[in-house]
Amino acid sequence: MTLAATRPAGPQTVTLPAAQHVFELRPGAPCVMGIVNTNPGSFSDRSHLATTEQQLAAAMAMVDAGAGIIDIGTDSGVTYGEPIDLDTQIARAVPLVEALVAREVPVSVDTPFAEVAAATLDAGACMINDVSGLADVEIAQRCADHGAALVVLHTRIAHKEDGFLDYDDVVGDAVELFDAAIALAQEHGLPRDRIVLDPGLGYAKLPEDDLELLRGYDRLADHGLAILTGASRKYVTGVITGAEPPERLPETLATVETVRDAPGFVRVHDVDEVARYLAVRETVDGLRALPPYDVEDVRLRWVAPPAG
Repeated sequence: MTLAATRPAGPQTVTLPAAQHVFELRPGAPCVMGIVNTNPGSFSDRSHLATTEQQLAAAMAMVDAGAGIIDIGTDSGVTYGEPIDLDTQIARAVPLVEALVAREVPVSVDTPFAEVAAATLDAGACMINDVSGLADVEIAQRCADHGAALVVLHTRIAHKEDGFLDYDDVVGDAVELFDAAIALAQEHGLPRDRIVLDPGLGYAKLPEDDLELLRGYDRLADHGLAILTGASRKYVTGVITGAEPPERLPETLATVETVRDAPGFVRVHDVDEVARYLAVRETVDGLRALPPYDVEDVRLRWVAPPAG
């Protein structure tokens, strides 16, 4: 018996068509989504990559480290920064999308704006990560026209609006929003199997709400669709440990572990560390084979003694 056979029964593999790409998303083996921002406002970026060349280099380093898709952020959702006009967002994002597509890298674009979605889909993006909860149904129509996938995020407030809402049952509220958004997207031509659900950790939610969502993934998985988790450096994990956003790698890994049985994506800044973590977990679980190795190569067994 393999170790994989000992895993409990649960969600099944989800096939997600996304323009020219098809993702086979298995429970226990999430696809790592690397974050590259073209805007300077992300709350947890260590530094801003100011040029397309810098952004491309960072994205390709993530791909080399194990990212299966790159998510381009065009306008941060943080509420303390000024919004970026749409022409600027498009001018910054499109060259990066085109450069990545030319290298056959799957690209998602994080935006609540139909104009930005349209321009980046035209440039070759295969997924729109709509952080508005499908406030503008034109985004679903644009994805349908391009055969692209659409991420629907659970939120009840507008982009850049500040505030925490009072949920009686935040998981139930997410299910309700997802059901309505799925139906609306289908009405406007987007096939159901191209929809991805994002519980929206940290979006107008208190840490208690995020904990309820993390504990309620089985209810979200009942939709039979892929789930995207923004697992990176979340506020709730900082409340638990006291670490500030750029220092939350262990917290990110713990969040990834919590959600990895849901078929889908984990959206992270620390791609190399998350991919290595998942490589070990998936190999232990029998989801990937042990790589070939040379027992005579002591480099991986211990640190070489100093010379002399």
